[in-house]
Amino acid sequence: MKQIKNVAYIHDLGGTKTEDGRIIKHGQLFRSSHLALIEEKGLDYLVNDVKLKNVIDLRTDDEIKYQPEDFISPRINYHHISLVTNENNPAVTRTNRVEILNQLVALPGGMRGHILDLYKIIVDSDLAKEGYRKIFKLLLDHPKESFDIHCTQGKDRTGLTIYLILSALGVKEETIYNIYLSFNRRARVKRIIYFLGMNIRFTFKKAVALNDTLTAKRMYLKEAIDVIKNKYSGVINYLKTEIGIDEDKINTLKSIYLQ
Repeated sequence: MKQIKNVAYIHDLGGTKTEDGRIIKHGQLFRSSHLALIEEKGLDYLVNDVKLKNVIDLRTDDEIKYQPEDFISPRINYHHISLVTNENNPAVTRTNRVEILNQLVALPGGMRGHILDLYKIIVDSDLAKEGYRKIFKLLLDHPKESFDIHCTQGKDRTGLTIYLILSALGVKEETIYNIYLSFNRRARVKRIIYFLGMNIRFTFKKAVALNDTLTAKRMYLKEAIDVIKNKYSGVINYLKTEIGIDEDKINTLKSIYLQ
C-alpha cells in the first residue's frame, strides 16, 4: 500500500500465514494509526483503491473529542469501540502533553510501568472484553466487507486486538510478535524526531519516557499474553470463555478471512 499523507501508517494484514499453511486474504483486514488528519485525497484512495468499508476506532471518548473521525462517514462505516476509559489512557493534546508526561513519569515504574499496566487492563477489564465482543461480532456479521482497526498510534490497543484476531485465525504467536514489532519501522522517523526534541526541551529521562510510549516493545505485548496464558489458560480459551468466540465462530472467521 502507498503512504497516505497525515496517516502515520496503514498495514494490510493480507498474506500473513497461518500454522496450517493458509494465508489471510489481501484487502480484508487492516491496522493503522488514527485517520483524524487524513485529507480528501487520502480518503478517496481508501474508498476507491483500497475498497475500505469499515473503520473500528478504539480510542477513548476524550481522544475522539480532540481528534474526531466522524467525517469519514458515510463513505466508510465508522464504529467507535473504546477498550479503556479516559482515566486509563488520557487524551494527549498540545496543551496537556507535558503535564501528562510528568504525571506518568512520576508513577511507580514510570512510563513503562504505566504501559504494562495498560496492557493488563486491555486484557482483563470488563470494558475491554465487551469491546472485543463487539469487534468480533462486526467481523462475523459483515463477511464481505473490509475492516481497518486503529487506536491513536495503532500500537497498543490495536496491537492486542490484532493479536486476538490473528490468534483466532490460527497465526503463530511469534508471527504476531513480528507484526506487532513492525510498527517500529513504520514510526521510526516520528519517534527519532520526538526523542531529539524532548532531549532539547526537557530531560533525558523524559525523552526516554516519551520514546517508551512511541515504541512497540516485546515486553508490552508479552505482558498481555502472559495474563491470557496464566489466568485464562491460553488465547483460544480466553476467546471462548470471555469473548464468546466458540469453535464454530472460529471456523466461520477462518472461512471469511483465509484462503
